Amino acid sequence: MTQTAVLTLALVTGTALAHALSRWLLLKRKSTAANAGAENAWVHVSLALTLWSGAALGLLWIWGAENRAQELAVRFYDAGFSLAGIKIVPVRILVGILLAAVLIRVIRQLRHHLGSTWLRASQWEPAARESIATLFGYAGTVVAVLAGISVAGFNLTNLAIVAGALSVGIGFGLQNIVNNFVSGLILLSERPVRRGDYVRVGNVEGEVRKVHIRATEIETLDRISVVVPNSELIANPVHNWRLRDPYIRIVIPVGVAYGSDTELVSKTLREIGRDHPLTLPDSTPGVPDTHVYFTDFGDSALMFELRTFIRDVNKRGSVASDLRFTIDRAFREKGISIPFPQRDVWMKTDVDN
Repeated sequence: MTQTAVLTLALVTGTALAHALSRWLLLKRKSTAANAGAENAWVHVSLALTLWSGAALGLLWIWGAENRAQELAVRFYDAGFSLAGIKIVPVRILVGILLAAVLIRVIRQLRHHLGSTWLRASQWEPAARESIATLFGYAGTVVAVLAGISVAGFNLTNLAIVAGALSVGIGFGLQNIVNNFVSGLILLSERPVRRGDYVRVGNVEGEVRKVHIRATEIETLDRISVVVPNSELIANPVHNWRLRDPYIRIVIPVGVAYGSDTELVSKTLREIGRDHPLTLPDSTPGVPDTHVYFTDFGDSALMFELRTFIRDVNKRGSVASDLRFTIDRAFREKGISIPFPQRDVWMKTDVDN
């Protein structure tokens, strides 16, 4: 077998193997990204065309047509057509798409390692590390897209002019998108809402799962994921139970009958609040102790409030229920009566004289 035949076979075999490997890596393997399927398909098509085009030029070179191969390579890389004063070169566009896709993949890997490995050695809190990794990912994606556009043969100055013209349309029709984008940058930099916070925005209450550049994902206690535009988190009041610390206060109002031993009531409620396993012990730094307040003389009861703190906002419902069960049982054991409103109804009957 001649050297030309061997080189031809090696080139075709290598190209086919590279094509098959890229197909397996991009199309067969499962990916967790929501838009990975379409993105991988574009990358595969671009890579396949690039591989086989290069293989064709390589075959011409192997078969002794070096000059012809160089001429075709130059013409192939520079052949195109003009559209509205802009030269469109399909090969450059193909290479630009491939370059942008590869750079975006690299940026995603770097972002993952930045947030999960490299920044772990720092003293920053997890939310700060995630914000840095997210901003790095978006900035890197912009750079990758600009690099791909530049390699594709488009003049960035002309694109800036087009972008300036599009800004008029943005001002009229895309205000919400731009507003959410800028709000996302503010959220990622100032971090008033972070992943893991328990918040309430309007009628939505739950735990923040992810802060994106356009919207924030909040998971409610019903395991429903609600996507809230970032502008809502900037323009409206946001209740954040975990911004400063994870503690939350529980208030249990209870009324007892007039004539009850108020000191016994106060002591009983305080013991119940302190004895629950999920309430914070007294003298916890930065947190008030469990207290009982005599709040009012009601119409039919003496009003008290048990106020105590717990560590996890997700447990407030169950802890409050436990405290009420315990209060009811303890009051019955100690003879403390919880009254209910009683009213006398007078019926007036007209009697004919």
